[in-house]
Amino acid sequence: MTSDKVTPDHLRRRAIVYVRQSTVVQVLHNLESQRRQYNFAECQAVGLR
Repeated sequence: MTSDKVTPDHLRRRAIVYVRQSTVVQVLHNLESQRRQYNFAECQAVGLR
């Protein structure tokens, strides 16, 4: 599923992905951020934006 805003030129471009590992302390103390990320992923899975 693509948006009308995504053009063929966009799809031809390479992506740069930055991955950062959280520390155990960050994981334990940032539960709200974790909940938002899981909710966002669930919305994407069912096609919501």
